[in-house]
Amino acid sequence: MLKRAAGKIYGWIEPHMDNDKMLTKIKRVYICTDAAARDKCAEMYTDIIAKILLVLLVTCILAVILVAKEAFAPHQVVLTRDGYGGDVSTVTLETDIDGEKTDFDVDVMPLEYDPDDMEAVFEQGFGEIEDLYLGENESPDEVIYDLELVDHLDALGLDVQWISEDNELVSSDGRIGDIAEGEDRIVSITAVLTYRELSAERTYQIRVCGREETGREKALKDIREGIREIQAGSGDSSEVALPEQINGYAVRPTSGGGSGLMILFLGGFAAICIWGGNRSKIRGMEKKRSDELMSEYPELLDKLTLYLGAGVTVRGAFARIVKSGREDCAGTDQGGSVLTRELIYTLNEIQAGVSESEAYYNMGHRINLPVYIKLMSLLSQNVKKGTRDILIMMAGEEQNAMQTRKEMAKRKGEEAGTKLLLPMVVLLGVVMVIVMLPAIINF
Repeated sequence: MLKRAAGKIYGWIEPHMDNDKMLTKIKRVYICTDAAARDKCAEMYTDIIAKILLVLLVTCILAVILVAKEAFAPHQVVLTRDGYGGDVSTVTLETDIDGEKTDFDVDVMPLEYDPDDMEAVFEQGFGEIEDLYLGENESPDEVIYDLELVDHLDALGLDVQWISEDNELVSSDGRIGDIAEGEDRIVSITAVLTYRELSAERTYQIRVCGREETGREKALKDIREGIREIQAGSGDSSEVALPEQINGYAVRPTSGGGSGLMILFLGGFAAICIWGGNRSKIRGMEKKRSDELMSEYPELLDKLTLYLGAGVTVRGAFARIVKSGREDCAGTDQGGSVLTRELIYTLNEIQAGVSESEAYYNMGHRINLPVYIKLMSLLSQNVKKGTRDILIMMAGEEQNAMQTRKEMAKRKGEEAGTKLLLPMVVLLGVVMVIVMLPAIINF
């Protein structure tokens, strides 16, 4: 089922992918035709997507198991109380009575103030209100914008009620009414702080000043007025359908879009991870293939020199090398080394009608390593024009190849040492924890 789902997902994203470079790498790694490379690419992506789906499924199952295990495991009960001014909550606990499990409910009381501290608490509450209630206004002597009249102080657990001297000019939720430009009026608003049965109040005087409405404010005012008229004319209807335009302005529901954008972001991130992981895997396989071909290069030169010196043609030498490679891999699942498969591919090209010189040239550029390109160009030239000094030239190449092989062995040794560095650092950390943990516990 996962394979089928992964195949569908790959079918959706495949038309939008640039697979040319990836197909070239796959052809080099697996030594295959264009059609086979495309099939291998699809199989590879499908397999990666299926693994990701499997990981997500296993993760969900493990999470459910862990949650269930934690739920049934005995542990100390910790009651979480609401803050000051919070509500009484109820939790269900379990006990054993006469050998039987019994559930019971218990009330969890919120945090409570000491009555002797309430005067200081109310004073602190008024201090917070005075920092907030003016909103965007700079001074109570010039109020032109809506006030910010909160109805609850969460940090202190106090309820706030506002009483306005003139509700038409200053409403209890802080909205400023209409006042002509250039006029001003003084209005008293009272904040009543309440905690349980205790309360305290304080009155603030503000000067509401008229100002010229902006175009945006006029437009919103016209729209609100139009909606009020529509609602007034709707009678007892529980639903009111608004027209697409009110007083010349388009009206539509607010578009959320947050969840959709998050899903798109997560989907794009997953696609990038899949793409990057696949390319990294192919790069690793390509590097491994190149290293294997380079390690086999001196042996190839040695055998070619031997066969050509005995009078065997290049094609015949390749056939004998392939036969020897197959015998070495007999009884295993491998179809031969990378070099053996490349030689088989080249011989098949020749049998299919490609000229020897062109087949050797193709092999060099298919392998895409400088030493192979040089060797195959030499063999291609030998087939075309003949080269009397080919054995001498190949002997020189063989010496260079042996030197290259020594350098590769040295580099691999250095890489192995680098790879061991991380485990050594981890082990050092483990040892430090083992040594220091008892001292920290006993401190």
